Amino acid sequence: MSPLSPAVLTAATVVSSPALWSALVDQTMPLDVALTRYLVAVLICWAVIGVVAEFAFPAPGSVKPREAQEAQETRENSSSGEGEAA
Repeated sequence: MSPLSPAVLTAATVVSSPALWSALVDQTMPLDVALTRYLVAVLICWAVIGVVAEFAFPAPGSVKPREAQEAQETRENSSSGEGEAA
């Protein structure tokens, strides 16, 4: 996931909205401090959304269906059992 994707930028804006509000509307915080907080929020949101997306939506083919796993285990068990009988 790109750090410039809309999901990351939107999440960072929401997370840092109090700082942005204080800098742009109330003018009680320097703008450079608010932008620094926004950039830190972008990095944190990028990392969190990337990890969640990786676990929630794995790449196709990286997770085996349950039936395929059971069939593979059955084949492994039957092949190991044949070696003991001989």
